[in-house]
Amino acid sequence: MKKRSYFIKIIAISLLALFFKSCVILKLPEVTTGQVTEIGPTTAVGGGDVTSDGNADIMVRGVCWDTRKSPDLEDDRTTDGYGTGQFTSNITGLLPETTYFVRAYGVNSEGTSYGNQVTFTTSLYAPPELTTRAVTKITQTTASSGGEITSDGGIPVTERGVCWSSTKPLPDITDSKTTDGSGSGGFESSLAGLTGNTTYYVRAY
Repeated sequence: MKKRSYFIKIIAISLLALFFKSCVILKLPEVTTGQVTEIGPTTAVGGGDVTSDGNADIMVRGVCWDTRKSPDLEDDRTTDGYGTGQFTSNITGLLPETTYFVRAYGVNSEGTSYGNQVTFTTSLYAPPELTTRAVTKITQTTASSGGEITSDGGIPVTERGVCWSSTKPLPDITDSKTTDGSGSGGFESSLAGLTGNTTYYVRAY
C-alpha cells in the first residue's frame, strides 16, 4: 500500500512540475544599444547588450541602421551571434558625411525587440597622407626616389608615384611623373629623361 502511495506521489509531483514548466511566461527580449565608435567615412563600430532572453532562446542578434529614424530588420543590419550578453557589430557600406540611426535587436520565439536609438554622423573623406623619399642614384639623365602612403584617407589609393619639375618648387601631376602601383605603404620610383647639370624638384603624390 505504501509503495502505491509513493508511486502516486511521484506521479503527482511530476505532473505538478510539468504544469509549472508549461506556465512559464514567454516574453520579448530586452536589448540595449551600445555607443557607435571608430566612425569613418564608410564604416563604424557599434553593438549592444541582450540583457534578458524573455525565457526563450535568443536566435539572432545584431544592429540595424538607416538614414531614417527607428531602423528595423528591413533595413541594413548585422548578424552577431545568439544568446544573451554583449556583442560588437561592424557597420559597413555607409556614405560620407551622412547621419545614421542605429538600434540593436534581439530575436526569440516571441518576436523581435529593439534597443534604444543611437545617432552618429560619418566623417568626410580625407586626402591621402604621404612622404617623399630622398633622391638617390643620380646620373646625368636618371635618378631614384619614391614615397610612402601613410594613410589613404578612407578610400583606397588608386595611383601613386612621384612628379618632378625643373621650374616649379611644388611639382604636380601635370608635370613629369611616374606611376608606381596603388594602395598604401612604401614605393620606389625611377625618374628618367632628366637633363644634366639641372636642378629638379621632386614630390611624391
